[in-house]
Amino acid sequence: MIFDSGWLTEYLDGAPDLDTLAERLTDCGCLVELRERGDGAEKWDVEVTTNRPDAMNHRGLAREAAVATGATLLPLEFELEESDQNAAELAAVGIADDAACSRYVARVIRGVTVGESPEWMTRRLLNCGVRPINVVVDATNYVLLELGQPLHAFDLEKVRGRRIVVRPAVDGEKLTTLDGEERKLDPSVLVIADGEGVVALAGIMGGADSEIGNDTTDVLLESAHFDALSVRRASRRLGMHTEASHRFERGTDPEMAAVACDRAAALIAELAGGRVCRGRIDICPRPWQARKMEFSIAALSAFAGLEIPAERVFEILSGLEFAPHVDGDVVQVRVPSYRVDIDRIPDLYEEVIRHVGYGAVPSELPILPTSPGRRNPNWELIDRARDAAVSAGLVEVMTWSFIDLETDELVATQPLCPGPSLPLDNPLAQTQAVMRRSLLPGLLAAANANFNQGQRSLGVFEQGRVFSLADQKPLERERIGVLLADEAGGREERFDRLKGIVNDMVTRICLPAVSWKRGGSPWLDAGAGAELQTADGVTIGLAGILSRELAERWDLRHEVAVAELDLERATEPPLSRFRPLHRHPPIVVDVTIEHPADLSYADLEGAVSDLASEWVEDLSLAGRYRDENTLAGAVRTTLRLVYRHADRSLTQEEVNEAHERLRRGLVERLGVALA
Repeated sequence: MIFDSGWLTEYLDGAPDLDTLAERLTDCGCLVELRERGDGAEKWDVEVTTNRPDAMNHRGLAREAAVATGATLLPLEFELEESDQNAAELAAVGIADDAACSRYVARVIRGVTVGESPEWMTRRLLNCGVRPINVVVDATNYVLLELGQPLHAFDLEKVRGRRIVVRPAVDGEKLTTLDGEERKLDPSVLVIADGEGVVALAGIMGGADSEIGNDTTDVLLESAHFDALSVRRASRRLGMHTEASHRFERGTDPEMAAVACDRAAALIAELAGGRVCRGRIDICPRPWQARKMEFSIAALSAFAGLEIPAERVFEILSGLEFAPHVDGDVVQVRVPSYRVDIDRIPDLYEEVIRHVGYGAVPSELPILPTSPGRRNPNWELIDRARDAAVSAGLVEVMTWSFIDLETDELVATQPLCPGPSLPLDNPLAQTQAVMRRSLLPGLLAAANANFNQGQRSLGVFEQGRVFSLADQKPLERERIGVLLADEAGGREERFDRLKGIVNDMVTRICLPAVSWKRGGSPWLDAGAGAELQTADGVTIGLAGILSRELAERWDLRHEVAVAELDLERATEPPLSRFRPLHRHPPIVVDVTIEHPADLSYADLEGAVSDLASEWVEDLSLAGRYRDENTLAGAVRTTLRLVYRHADRSLTQEEVNEAHERLRRGLVERLGVALA
């Protein structure tokens, strides 16, 4: 805020030079950011935090300066002469909403002559960035800058019925404000009304129909205390921000309303030649109640980390007008009406400490118990999952955690569905009405967006949480989802790539060993989908080609393969141990078998693992095909086995003998044919 240095020092007896004054104000928390030459004085740009509306005026800042420098704050002195005519005979005030307006003070000044303000007032207003208008309006703005109390002057002759009522607006009411804009109002806006309609927006701006003009002779002066929340709500609703609303939104002094009204009336009478009618019209349905607090000096010293003498505490709090009473170690205070920020005992500690000086507080490292740092196991799990996906060449995406009700009903058919859905009480849109129970809807929406932008090949993953209800409480589970799409590849190639990625993820993430059970999810194609089950029969994942119906629902142009894994059953990774390079060469042998197409690879792999020699160190799928010699309903699968002995080189004869036993065993167990 902008302050006039000459105006500021006018309230101080024994003020230091301006350099010292600016430095001391900065030290106590009122940062003087900029000083520049104004008309007859320096203009100071002072940073006043939003919780300190009491310092947003010259007298309030002077109070801080007096305590910070040891100067004396001079009393506010002015003379107010009243005429014999009673103000209550000329105007009346009523409050219909005492929650939004706890006090309304009014004065009547008659016989004014509206003209220009004197040079000294104009100079100070301009130094503070306020445009002079006329002597009556300038007087209200002057008092605002001086005491922090917003005021408004009405032309009494334009107040219909000469009665003011503070009330909520009626829906559809309109008011043309002083800036020339017509405002449409609703009951959330508190207004000042006369006998026929709205004449001002309470705490924000007056109306054009009742403004002070050159022909005004009688003035009705308003000084009120409006609720901060009410003004803030109305200000935002109307998109308005004024000097008055800036103060009211932060909280004004309820006891200052009467003082400021008298001060402004005295100025108007002095400068505009009017007569102030006898008495104030003062309606106060909720009088201010002083709050009392107490603390111990020992607790203050412990809080600050330094000894603060009782005399210094008394001096500071007295200067800030807290009316302290010291009884031994106990200090009792009465919180001033203008200190709306003082709510707790630590707030009082801060008042003392900032004037003692933050530099006086010793710097010490906190005495805290120390413990060796460790990573959150859940973070390590998430890192392993992401690393596994990235190493497979996938790109990470992040999608919304909310889905629509229709999609949520589809998710309920998944074998991985964690439980009842978790709807939002107040969703922003119907497309975001439920917390997701699967990552796949978000991945499918991402695929649709990429296809619409011309993307032809896609490999993405998302690691995130799904949400459900368990025992009527929210439950979150970590998941990872994968989506592959490539218009150039075939279905089997796409499925095989997905399976390789998923199996690698299971190993890297340290999930339990799984078997692929064909079918089981309506989300997947019946001939190219599987559930991933642990040895104890628990489904921890699904993978396969997305069903045609769901592909059409998401308007996907290409066939996509999807997978989702539940990470909750992941275990700690085993301790890595050094293994030297093999000293003996491997012997790689393929075996091709012809078998029914419905024989799963999991069954085939299991049979090989049972029948293979102990020398087999690796088994992988080398190919899967059909040719002109393949029987109807059958398929040929080539498995690649790596034979190696840890201590010696195997001979070809040993490997051939072991491999032949495996071939015969497969024929006997599975009824397959060797190709």
